[in-house]
This record gives sequence, structure tokens and C-alpha cells, in this order.
Amino acid sequence: MTRPFEVGVVVRDLALMERFCRDVIGCRVERRSCVPESIGGPAVLGGELAVVWLRVPSGGCVS
Repeated sequence: MTRPFEVGVVVRDLALMERFCRDVIGCRVERRSCVPESIGGPAVLGGELAVVWLRVPSGGCVS
């Protein structure tokens, strides 16, 4: 593989991040999911997590 398949970015304000990515970068929401606290908590990610996959204009995904 010569390029990453997927990149994950942790943010505090998901709605703000979505607006920025949509309006400035031109991304579109590909899908949404939740990571339960049983996984997010032990991973020290702050409990239950909302995950949004964004399709970037070049075709890759950011989650």
C-alpha cells in the first residue's frame, strides 16, 4: 500500500469539524457510527464516541 486507507482525527466539537470540512474543504459525510463506552473508555478516548467518515474531494476518507 502506498497511501493510507483511512485517517482518524479526534475532535472536541464534532459539529464544528463537520461544518469546516464540508464548507471549507469540500468533504461530504459518508457514514456515521458510535463507539460504545466499553471500547472508548479503556482506550482513554473519553467514553462513548461519535464517529463520522468524511469523503474528501480526492476520494479518500477521514474519520
